[in-house]
Amino acid sequence: MGVCCSTLEKDPSFQRLPYDMSKLTTNPVPFIWMVGASGTGRHLHARTISEKFIYELISVSNLLQSEGNQPTERGRIVHDALRDSTRKVPDVRGSNGFLFNGFPRTAQQASMFVKEIGNVDAIIYLYTDMQVMISRIREKKSKNLHENLLKRQIRTYTKEVKKAVSKYGAKIEKVCADGPPGVVYGHIEAAINVRLHVRATSIYSRN
Repeated sequence: MGVCCSTLEKDPSFQRLPYDMSKLTTNPVPFIWMVGASGTGRHLHARTISEKFIYELISVSNLLQSEGNQPTERGRIVHDALRDSTRKVPDVRGSNGFLFNGFPRTAQQASMFVKEIGNVDAIIYLYTDMQVMISRIREKKSKNLHENLLKRQIRTYTKEVKKAVSKYGAKIEKVCADGPPGVVYGHIEAAINVRLHVRATSIYSRN
C-alpha cells in the first residue's frame, strides 16, 4: 500500500488528505499510545521511552499547538502527523517504533487510527491520586491554580480517555504514577516489554 486517503465524515469542510504510508507498511513497527492526565508525568516518561526504545515520539500537544490549538482539528492529528512524510514521519529504518503521546483523546480518533493506520500494540495508561496530580500541576505551573478547576479538567480528560480506549481493553497497561519517576518508568518499561514479546510471538506464529 503506497498512498492512502482519508476524510472526516462529520465535517465536510475537511478535504481528503493524501499521505504516504509506504514507510510504515513496508517495514511495520510497533505503535504505542500513551495517555494520562496532567500530573501523571506522562510527558517525562514519553521522552524516556522514546530515548531508551529508540521510538519516534509524536506529541499530540505539540501538533495541536502547531495547528493553532483548534478543537475542530483534533480529528486530524494523526493525518497531520503523517501527511508530510519528510517532516513528520521519519524513515522507520532509524526508528524502532512510534509512541503517540496524549493520543487518543476521543473514541473517533482511536477508531480512525486503527482503520487507516493500523492496530495499536500497547496503550500505556498512567494514573494516580487526584491530590497527587493537583500538587504536581501546581508545583510545575502555579500554586495559585484553583483546585476545583483542576479537578474538573482532570475529570473531563479522564472521562474522555476512558471512553476513547474502552474498545481496546486487551491492549491497556495501567501504571500507577504515584512513586518516584525512576520507579514508575521501571513499571512502564516492563509493561512495554511484555507487549513487545506478545507482538513478536504473534508475528512469528503467522509466518
